[in-house]
Formats: sequence, structure tokens, C-alpha cells
Amino acid sequence: MLLSVVVPAFNEEKTIGPLLDELIEVLDHGLESDYEIVVVDDGSVDATAALAEAVGHPALAVTRLPQNLGKGAAVQHGISSSSGKYVLVQDADVEYSPRDIPVLLADLAHDHPMAVYGSRVLGARALSNGLRARAGLWPRQGIPQRGANVVLQALLRVRFGVVITDPLTGYKLYPRDVFSDWSPTSKGFETDHEITLHLLNRRVPISEVPVRYSPRSRSEGKKIRATDFLRALRVVLRREVT
Repeated sequence: MLLSVVVPAFNEEKTIGPLLDELIEVLDHGLESDYEIVVVDDGSVDATAALAEAVGHPALAVTRLPQNLGKGAAVQHGISSSSGKYVLVQDADVEYSPRDIPVLLADLAHDHPMAVYGSRVLGARALSNGLRARAGLWPRQGIPQRGANVVLQALLRVRFGVVITDPLTGYKLYPRDVFSDWSPTSKGFETDHEITLHLLNRRVPISEVPVRYSPRSRSEGKKIRATDFLRALRVVLRREVT
């Protein structure tokens, strides 16, 4: 099996159905090999899990965690129960389009394991539509979020000598074997950065491709907060990198 798509979900009853329908459509028509979709319901108190189960596709499995443990914990659970050569983390909202999955897969190098990150910054710049696009900002995306990205980008460049234009992206494709003898210790959004540091420490190449982005507001269900950026900073700045 080439691809496992891990979908961490917490109270996403408005988007989980349309997201899974689009995922299945893209993967059924865009992959020549088998795939699986692993939805991990992170203790939702709405109908997220039930709506995911109602999709009823043979490649889809839904796991319900007994309580809300955090995105990182849900991602780890999904990875541990997956079997694909590569793992893609797909948020349960509709900020990232599954139609960009073939773009990520096309960038894989087949002679050695590598990770591919979907860069919203490169995607915005590809639009060439005014100052915001040249700065790597999408419509409705906040400037503070872009600033946090710039800070993390600079820290990774200083520590590892690499340039990752969008370390905060939620669209990351990992070779599953990097998790065969290691797993993150964090449980929240900062797990993404712990995985990035682990890849860099193991010298796993990280490539970036432009992707689309449709940010939602806090009132629409966006869950990441400023405190999550502070936790990400703590992960990137810590002395020991596993």
C-alpha cells in the first residue's frame, strides 16, 4: 500500500463528510495503488465520528478516542494503526484541498525516503496576485500567523541550515518507516514540529511543493491559538533533538 491518509478530527461534523467524499474521489481516480484513510475522532462531542462512519467506504477506518487528547495524540494513534509506505496528515477541516495530494505524491523521490511538505507560502506566491501573495499570504490569512511562520523558518535555518518556507503547514507527507523505532512525545499541535526536527536530525530530505489554502476563522471552528505557537517555539528551541 502506497499511502495512508491520517485524519485527526475534533468536533468537525460540518466538514468531515464533504472532506472524506473529496478525499475518496481524488484517491480513487489519482492513485494506481491501494490506499487507506484512517480517521481518528479525538473525543468529539458532536456527530463527527458517526458521520465519518456513515461514509462506509472499504478503504476507510474510523477510531474513536475516549476523550480529547490533542491533535498530536490523534495523529500518533493514526500513524500507529496505518500500513502505507507514506503517511499524509489531512486535517478534518477544508483548509487544505485533497486535490493537491497528487502534487505531493508526484514530488516523491523513489530512490530514498523523503518527506514532502505542502507550502502555502509557495502556493500564494505562485498566484502572483499583489503584495499579499508575494509575501506568501492567502486571502483571509492573518499576518500574525505568517509572522510566526517566518520566526520558525529562521530558527530552523539557524539550527539546521535548511530553508522550509512553511513549517506551520498542516499538509505533510512522511515516509512511515521514520516512525518504526520512534514516536513523538508531545500531544498537541506542536507534534508537527517535533516530527520535523526528527526528520532533520535523521537527515531525511524535506521537499516543498505549492498547495492551495482556504483559512477559516475562529468563529468557523479554527482551533489553533497563540499558545500553540509558543509550544512550537519550545520544541524548536530545545537543546536535545531526537
